[in-house]
Amino acid sequence: MIVAIGIAVLGALLTALAPLLGLVTPQRPPAFASWPLLLILGVFPPVLATAFARKQRIDSAAGVLIGTALLVPGRLVLDARLLDDAGLAARPSLLHPHDLAPLAPSIGLWVLLAGHVVSGIAGLVAARCRERVPDPIPGSGFETGALDDRGGGLDSTGTGARNQGLLAAVLFATVPASAGVLMAQFASDDPYLLPKAAVDSPALGLLGALLLAVGVPTAGGWFVSSADPDFARGGLLGLAAAVAGVAVPPLFAAAVLERLHYGWGALLELLSVLVLAWLSIPAGRTSPGDRGEETADVRLPGLSRLLAVSGVLGMLAGVSAVAATAMPQLTMPLGSGEVTPYAAPMLLPAGLAVAIVGAAMLSPRAGVLVRPALPVACAALPLAGAATLDTVLTAAQATGAHAGIGAWATGFAVLLAVAAALVAAVAGGVERDEADLTELSLHRAVGRLSVPAALLALGAFGLPVVTAPDYTPPGVFTGFSTTSWGLVVALVSVLVAVVLAPLCRPARAAALPAGAAVVVLVRVLELPLTAGRAEGSGPGPGLWCGLACLVILLIMSAFAARRGAAEAR
Repeated sequence: MIVAIGIAVLGALLTALAPLLGLVTPQRPPAFASWPLLLILGVFPPVLATAFARKQRIDSAAGVLIGTALLVPGRLVLDARLLDDAGLAARPSLLHPHDLAPLAPSIGLWVLLAGHVVSGIAGLVAARCRERVPDPIPGSGFETGALDDRGGGLDSTGTGARNQGLLAAVLFATVPASAGVLMAQFASDDPYLLPKAAVDSPALGLLGALLLAVGVPTAGGWFVSSADPDFARGGLLGLAAAVAGVAVPPLFAAAVLERLHYGWGALLELLSVLVLAWLSIPAGRTSPGDRGEETADVRLPGLSRLLAVSGVLGMLAGVSAVAATAMPQLTMPLGSGEVTPYAAPMLLPAGLAVAIVGAAMLSPRAGVLVRPALPVACAALPLAGAATLDTVLTAAQATGAHAGIGAWATGFAVLLAVAAALVAAVAGGVERDEADLTELSLHRAVGRLSVPAALLALGAFGLPVVTAPDYTPPGVFTGFSTTSWGLVVALVSVLVAVVLAPLCRPARAAALPAGAAVVVLVRVLELPLTAGRAEGSGPGPGLWCGLACLVILLIMSAFAARRGAAEAR
């Protein structure tokens, strides 16, 4: 653990040193002396990890460093944006342009990026330290030995099932941070420091914000689902410290610079920091009755918590999508005509379906059965959301319109759906580790149906569902656009489901095509829900392929369910 902490300190030093060296050429120093603030924010996680390690809470120390490292990809991509358009990045803690002169990367920017990479390496080393007991170093305070009654450290067998309310609390606590990173971090009267929301940012800025928005709830759910309370506490504290590293610099800049003002983005992130830090206290509590002596006693609650986390994320995604249909997607400038996001109604069936599957995941018995359906069904939200956001982005570029609250809700629903799918996939891996898969056999009836289902899925998502004179719909193979990414995600999800279904246990094999049927149904509903976008709209070949695919998927699910019921007798 000493090595991991040392690496983390090195990463903090590199991050603080970067603005002193200068990030760009010609030199554009920060708007204020930011290096002490960056140093404090950077060294806080390793200092906290040191405090835990000296108390022989190795898992808590590792959790702090891992929690910080999990947001490194997003922060790295955000700062990598400075390689391309540093003058427009609006990062007062790193540089303050005073003209429109082109800026080239300098040594300080590479040092900054290296600092993030080193912090990520520290997290990997800390994760490795959880797998083996470190060598004792007399007098250092890091000696290994008997652990206290809280069950921390490497010798802990973990804790039993936690209060499911804590899972929901952590997930809700991450919502402000996920929303905040997608918003402008501050307001400004300085023409050379004009922050933008993620949707209005260049590709790297948008990608970095999306990675952070997905990473915060996913990491929070993962930590709180840990069977080790010490690791859960340290992980939440490390995650809070990482979010603070994003939120505090713009807040401090707004406090010390006259022409900058507080923005909702950083304030929401700070709210998540405070709540996550507070929730780390109950997350680290356990009782003697909670600790199991056998490995199975630890694994099963871990699976139930993962199912609950994915279910809550799915419900939040569905509710957000349904709410988005009742909110304005665009705010048009004065004098501009109205732009109707015709694809927005597709969010309603997609959101309802994902919310229902997510709610079923909260049932101990039903959750295990419907778990394979959730990752597939979640693809319905990118399918509907990409088409909706395509209209928003096009209008913003063409008319100067701004994304409305409905567009933010749509984007948030897509992010939550991705997080729910990832957590459900992890739960599937845990479940397979505990299951006896030696007697699995190919379900021939389901396998025979998977071939036509896959071919029809290609037609359903590759061919237009709606046709009209002088209207060329976006597609996978022609007219590729933002909408096409949703089609690609949906198509891949359905194909994976129909390929895996014949190879799965019968109960799980029934859930996979059922989840795929949800995605295909949303695609089929595109015609009745969006026909008003073009005069003379009619059904396209994709509609008939989708209907046929939907029927076959339901038959596949029925065959697999019948076989599962027969084997259960």
